[in-house]
Amino acid sequence: IAVAEPLLGEVGDDATVINEDKEAVAKAITAEAVKTAGYDDVAAAAEDGTAFVFMGHGTAHVAKVSYSQMQTTMETLGYTNVFVGTVEGEPEDTSCEAVIEKVKEAGFTKVVLRPLMVVAGDHANNDMAGDDEDSWLSRFKAADCFDSVDTQIAGLGEIGDIQQIYIDHAQAAIDSLNG
Repeated sequence: IAVAEPLLGEVGDDATVINEDKEAVAKAITAEAVKTAGYDDVAAAAEDGTAFVFMGHGTAHVAKVSYSQMQTTMETLGYTNVFVGTVEGEPEDTSCEAVIEKVKEAGFTKVVLRPLMVVAGDHANNDMAGDDEDSWLSRFKAADCFDSVDTQIAGLGEIGDIQQIYIDHAQAAIDSLNG
C-alpha cells in the first residue's frame, strides 16, 4: 500500500513554507477563476478592481497552516487581488470577517467568491453562495463597501490542471511500490 501526497503537497511548519504543488494549484485555480470572470489575466482583473476570494473548509488541525501557505503563495506569485478564506475561520486570519477587511483595505470594489474545495457541494452552495444572512455572499454584500459580489460555483476537481496533479501524485505513489 502506498499513500499519495495530498493536492497541496506536504504541510510544512509555518505560513512561509510553500512548495511546487501549492504554486501549481494557486496558478491553476486563479487562472480558471479569472477566465470564468471574463478577464484576460489576473492583472487585468486587479486593474478593474476585482478581487478573487477562494473559500476553503478550514480546520482546527495543525494542517490549517496550509491555508496561510496558500495565501503566501498567492502573494509570492504577485496576485495582489487573490485572497484565501475558510468556512470554519481557522486559522483566524481566514475568517470571513478578516477576509472582508483584507479585500476592503486593499481597495478592491468587486468580489468574486469561489470554493477552494475539490467538489462544490454544500459549503459552496450554502455557506458561500447561499441566501442566508450568514453566507459569505450575504456577508460580503452586507459589508456595503463593494460594488458587486459574485460567485462561481465550481469545484477544483473540474479544473484540468488540478486533475493532473492528482494523477501525478497517484503515479508517484504507484512508482514508490515498484522500487
